Amino acid sequence: MDTDSLLGVWTGTAHNSNGWDMKITNSILQPLELEVGALLGIFDIPLIPCSGTFRVVGIREQSIELKAERLQGECGKAESDSLELLPDGTLRYVSKGKGWETQGILHHMD
Repeated sequence: MDTDSLLGVWTGTAHNSNGWDMKITNSILQPLELEVGALLGIFDIPLIPCSGTFRVVGIREQSIELKAERLQGECGKAESDSLELLPDGTLRYVSKGKGWETQGILHHMD
């Protein structure tokens, strides 16, 4: 995966399986070595509110498995988080917990 294409601020709307939508922003602000254990960036979900950092726990082709850390606010307990770089240059965000799933498409902010 081309890590340079991940740099910057990504934002979009994610839909939760419990029936509500929320804006999410993911900021990848520094050049990174895309490897397990590396800090990927920060995320913010104002509606909940919830924010924190994402750490890389796995890499598969165009998909990065993440662990949310340093959580602040009313964050739900996610069992897994991931970002997938899609062919059109957007990022698919998926977060799964016990009994719920949130998915959305994030767009790069110019």
